[in-house]
Amino acid sequence: MSNSLKKVGNVLGVREGKLIAKLDREVQLSTRIFGKDGKPLGKISRLFGPVKAPYIAIDSKGVMAKEVYVR
Repeated sequence: MSNSLKKVGNVLGVREGKLIAKLDREVQLSTRIFGKDGKPLGKISRLFGPVKAPYIAIDSKGVMAKEVYVR
């Protein structure tokens, strides 16, 4: 794993073709998301849920991952 990657959350599943992840840290809408191997997964298309424990939907084009990262 690249040293420049920072884990932002864990993938819970897929809904309507998007990866759904629970966040561990704050991110912005449209942020590019990467897998543990540093390969791009997609961009955040939606932030939702409670402010203190938000979730994200990622346009991943069918790519799967267990954890999500940012650079």
